[in-house]
Amino acid sequence: MKKAAVIFMLLLVCTGCWDQKPLRNLHLVDVACLDLDEKSGEVLLNYIVTVLNKAGQGEGDPKSETTLLKGPSFVEAVGQGDYFDEGPFLGIHNRIYLLSEGFASRDPIGQLAFLLHAPYASINTPVVIFEGSISKLMQRKSFNREDFTETLNHFIMNLESSRIIPNVSMMHFILSKEEPLEDIALPVIKQQSNSELEFSGALLFRQGTKAEEKLSKEQVQILMLLLGENFNKHKVGGRSTSGIGQQLLTGHMNSTEYAFSIKKGVSRITIHPESNGLPKVIVNVKLKINVYKLGQQAVRLKSDYVNQMEKQLNSYLEERAVATIRTMQKANSDVLGIGRKIYSLHPGLWKSLD
Repeated sequence: MKKAAVIFMLLLVCTGCWDQKPLRNLHLVDVACLDLDEKSGEVLLNYIVTVLNKAGQGEGDPKSETTLLKGPSFVEAVGQGDYFDEGPFLGIHNRIYLLSEGFASRDPIGQLAFLLHAPYASINTPVVIFEGSISKLMQRKSFNREDFTETLNHFIMNLESSRIIPNVSMMHFILSKEEPLEDIALPVIKQQSNSELEFSGALLFRQGTKAEEKLSKEQVQILMLLLGENFNKHKVGGRSTSGIGQQLLTGHMNSTEYAFSIKKGVSRITIHPESNGLPKVIVNVKLKINVYKLGQQAVRLKSDYVNQMEKQLNSYLEERAVATIRTMQKANSDVLGIGRKIYSLHPGLWKSLD
């Protein structure tokens, strides 16, 4: 009897959580889209929020809503959230930051730096560049918020899981402004006419400033090979012809199509100090590849074909690597991290460099 009385008293005391918020009142911010008004120069903050309608026990009907905030700066645009249901900082607690190229071109970190100190800000959220105007995209009658949010989230996650390009968090991007040896490459996506998303390359940033040069998606592919970060699930296709200008040259094989899959790879950057002038830097990439002949039935090629194609592929990749490195040099970008290696392994040499 005493035991039952004690349990009854405990049930009266244990009233549950100190605070609660019904599921139907939760507004989950999926994407914060940052753009610039072409006429006024104001910052446009479009964020897509998921609201759970008909919330019940373990179920509900998610619905996406779009809210537009404007202001002379990003922080002032966010402050406009005071006049909405959820109060301030609603638009910065999200899953993805999507920046237009226009916004990214005008001191983006100067606008975004306050996020490091803002309450509830999602600073570990990936930052992605959108090619074109995000605001105009959302104004289209055909724009579907639910499909766009779901597709965008899976697309960004797949870029990293497929090792196409690593994601960069908002915190990493902001802190790179104070790190002269921490150059950044942000992925760029665009929407095709059929509303599907496409990876189109990467923008290069040095201490928060965008370079004029942009890496194409083929150059990003080469960059990942130079970094040793894109060996799993990496496939290259091409058509061997007697002409020039194809995506991949694989030899004069009567216009037969081939595909290459990289099975394993190792990349190594070595620094060789020179007595006079700049040091010599060698980027050595070794790849083990599988070569396939494409047609009605994929078959492995004979060894003599493979050897010939291996030489041509080596020449092709070396040519593309040189072009990619030259683009990064024009952008004054050291995404390969050569400066960090010189700084850590050759401090005396680093001090002598201008």
